Amino acid sequence: MGNTKRTEGGTISVDGEDFAWRLHREPQWCTADGWRGMVLAIRHIDGQREALVEWPMPKVASNSVPYRQRPKIDAPLLNQAVAAALQAGWEPLSRGKPISLLVD
Repeated sequence: MGNTKRTEGGTISVDGEDFAWRLHREPQWCTADGWRGMVLAIRHIDGQREALVEWPMPKVASNSVPYRQRPKIDAPLLNQAVAAALQAGWEPLSRGKPISLLVD
């Protein structure tokens, strides 16, 4: 068997609008930037433009070492992602390049 990667995705309804989401990137170590967090790709069901929403790696309070497990993807997290993207100026029904943003 080859190396298979589990992909997650689905749909969520936010304020009466349906959005599709998928896991774009798992948390990973980057030699140039250090730890990079999980990224979700979100788009409106009827739209084309994606929003790439990244969460920073959570820190352990004692010595600022990252907690190396990706956050659980649930409805509140997805609602936060859609709200943050819309607040940052994402127009999901427009055309164009995906927007990227970091959520705190």
